Amino acid sequence: MKKIISLILGLLSLLATPQVRAWSYSDGDLLLIFRESGYNDVEYDLGSVTNLLGYTNGYATAITGWDPSIVTTEFGPDLTGVNVILLAVTSSTNANPTAWLTSTDPNTTAYRASQSAWTSDLHATIAAIGNKPISPFDVPTAEANAYSINPNGQYGGAAYDTIASGGTYTGTLSIGKFGGNAPFTVQQTAPGSLDFWAIQPAIAASVPDQLIGTFTITADGALTFVAGPRPSTIAGVNHAGNVSAIQFTTTIGTTYSVAYTNQLGFTTTAWPVDVNTLVGDGRTDTINHTNLSSGNAEFYRVIAQ
Repeated sequence: MKKIISLILGLLSLLATPQVRAWSYSDGDLLLIFRESGYNDVEYDLGSVTNLLGYTNGYATAITGWDPSIVTTEFGPDLTGVNVILLAVTSSTNANPTAWLTSTDPNTTAYRASQSAWTSDLHATIAAIGNKPISPFDVPTAEANAYSINPNGQYGGAAYDTIASGGTYTGTLSIGKFGGNAPFTVQQTAPGSLDFWAIQPAIAASVPDQLIGTFTITADGALTFVAGPRPSTIAGVNHAGNVSAIQFTTTIGTTYSVAYTNQLGFTTTAWPVDVNTLVGDGRTDTINHTNLSSGNAEFYRVIAQ
């Protein structure tokens, strides 16, 4: 009798405990994905991507709210060589449709998809990665806001590998690329840095893709984010008369200008800024500056806006 009473009390206790699904994807949520051939895909919903937008260049923060032990349990304590992807997308009907994703620095047109291609290749793929584990597959969560999904298993249709490959995953396909105007790579390996891009449909040539910031992940899974473009490096300065041609590295879509002075000792933020600007194309570019005078040396720094 005591065993029966204990069993009944245990069942009542279980029924009284809310069976909450921790994964609750919405358009605009940032998805963090780890994958490697022969292993489960480990996927997290980190909440709204807006939590990382709008900060001044150089703002840095650790990315929390996810349990790295799920990743190290799957791949081992050293994540070296494991592929990492971060993705987010607005609703396809959003007035300012945007996808955010990690990618290597592309050529100037790789991301510039048409509206229809943006909807089918970016929105549909990213939204499916967020929605399919909930419905129709009803995948059991690994812990908190995470899934660990075997692409070849019972819930394989909900795995990143399957969705990103268009549903034709066989375990040998190259699935680390998304389609834009041209295919571009969205995954990079740990440890390392991952550029985080904002991509919009090619509504007009004057709307550039934008580097929002950079994620850095260590071999043991520590993930951080720094807002803004990568710092530029001045590659050279050529003089002709009183005109200096300042050459520096650029990031696609970032607007640059040059600050200058012929008197060191002042704070660099007080240096005058040349009126000339350019939009980076991922190459080493040049801004021409007319010197204050031809007889004095000048010093320069590049400003990313």
